[in-house]
Amino acid sequence: MNILYLAFACNPYTGSEAQCGWSWVNGMRKFAQVSVVTRTENRENIQRYLQENQINDIKVYYCDLPDILNIYYKTHKGYHIYYLMWQKVAYHFIKKLNQKEKFDIIHHVTLGDFRYLGPYWKLGSKVVFGPVGGAQLTPSVFAPYVKNERKNEKIREWINTLIIKNPFYRKTLNKVSLVLAANKETQKILQTCMRNPEKCELLTENGVQAKKLNGYVEKESTPITVLLWSGRMVNRKGLSFLLDAIHLLPKEKKFQLVLVGDGPEKKILEEKTITLGLSDKVIFVGKVTYETMQEYYKKADVFVFPSLRETTGTVLFEAMSNGLPIISFNQNGAQLLLDDSCGIRVEIESSLPDILKAFADAIEEMIDSPEKRKEMGNNAYKKILSQYLWERKCELFFERYEKIRGECE
Repeated sequence: MNILYLAFACNPYTGSEAQCGWSWVNGMRKFAQVSVVTRTENRENIQRYLQENQINDIKVYYCDLPDILNIYYKTHKGYHIYYLMWQKVAYHFIKKLNQKEKFDIIHHVTLGDFRYLGPYWKLGSKVVFGPVGGAQLTPSVFAPYVKNERKNEKIREWINTLIIKNPFYRKTLNKVSLVLAANKETQKILQTCMRNPEKCELLTENGVQAKKLNGYVEKESTPITVLLWSGRMVNRKGLSFLLDAIHLLPKEKKFQLVLVGDGPEKKILEEKTITLGLSDKVIFVGKVTYETMQEYYKKADVFVFPSLRETTGTVLFEAMSNGLPIISFNQNGAQLLLDDSCGIRVEIESSLPDILKAFADAIEEMIDSPEKRKEMGNNAYKKILSQYLWERKCELFFERYEKIRGECE
């Protein structure tokens, strides 16, 4: 089988979406003939990885906008406009390439946003789109925590509505052989556009490379429970909510909240920490390297994930790979990734004070139950091993490709 991956974001040495783009290509090469079309900026890292790992069975094609039009590289502004323009260039590039290679399947993996779907079905190959997110919205109950972004949230909602009502988008979506949604919110909105809703399946967008696992190490019980969070400090990550939740904990509880990352909300959050009298409980670490982040995972007891809106969250996979139980909301990708054996998912179908209390209660339960923490952490690690290793994920998904190709014939 000959598979072409369309991966705008594709880099073996970074995390998040770029790592996802590369992992599909690298993982599937054991089962099929694979090629990838990506942008020129990724060339240096991809070529270095291929040489270091002596990989010669991946065909990598680079295409990009003409330099005169490539405003993004010159100004680092207009990322999404650049992506839309790049897709048009990539379409014509793949059209010529497919005349020679005759791809059985073209799989659009990144960017993983349902709003960006190109007409690749016109090229004669079967098309797979996803996993994609983007339809998830910040629940209205959390409005006080996104008041500074309320306009942007509304614009996001309007854009989503316009997209799914666009007849050209709906036509293109219905030409795709398989659509993969990264969360139920995105699956629901896409299925309303599809003549055959069963062609839209759920699949989390990320995974873990086996070589990055260090093996499960049981956490030692310590007098102070370490809660860990990592990411970009913006409104939708829910850190202001998290501070309000831990403020509800009894004063005698011994814990420490470690916040790793940076962003536009950092100063505001630091000031709120002082106002709430939590300076002795909350530590702002700032941005760290990947290697240093692994040390924080090792020292932590629980990973807290209060994101108000998130496709899934790469950090969840990393935390589970390090044997950490998770506390999150029961929504978006976390709803699929987690279960009661490896974390606590807080329901959001109630009032804000009730949700705050429920989140605080979940944290208190973890603080008071070291044995439960260890059991959940072990279960989280086992779940990564059984379901979310890229090697295993690609092996299982190859069967899906074969089915799609059979339909083609």
